Amino acid sequence: AFKPIDKEKAKLQLQGNLGITGDFLLFVSTIEPRKNLPTLLRAFRQLLDSYDASVKLVVAGSRGWLFDEVFDLTERLDLTENVLYVGRVSNQELVALYNAAEALVLPSLYEGFGLTPLEAMACGTPVVVSNVSSLPEVVGDAGITFDPTDAEELTVALSRVLHDSELRAKLQTKGLKRA
Repeated sequence: AFKPIDKEKAKLQLQGNLGITGDFLLFVSTIEPRKNLPTLLRAFRQLLDSYDASVKLVVAGSRGWLFDEVFDLTERLDLTENVLYVGRVSNQELVALYNAAEALVLPSLYEGFGLTPLEAMACGTPVVVSNVSSLPEVVGDAGITFDPTDAEELTVALSRVLHDSELRAKLQTKGLKRA
């Protein structure tokens, strides 16, 4: 099921099913501390403030444990208009999300395997993942890695993938091959 599909068709599907419009970065996972969503929110705020970025952040996944901090931080950073929490999605919606996203971002502090970057790469989506746990091994040189404790490093990585079309194309090609 995880394969490239027409990006515009994927966007239309998401607009109809989830109300998502425009360009977006994607986070897919249960909302819990080890997924490190607060660092992503801080980096995303910095991206919007310091770089010419007009994207949203779509968070797909159910609430796990200790998730309140994430929603509180979204409000404190004034991101309620820029971050869309869509909850758990169907497999068909997930394929559309991967294909429509500018990049998948996974700032995890720990991953057992790293299935979401593999799924994203199989869809031809660039991936930006933390450089810890299993993620560097799963992604190899087909994605951008960063220190998950460094929001500034993540901000720079996100800006690179959004603004460098040559890099994005290279990551798409390498990601498909790696997957």
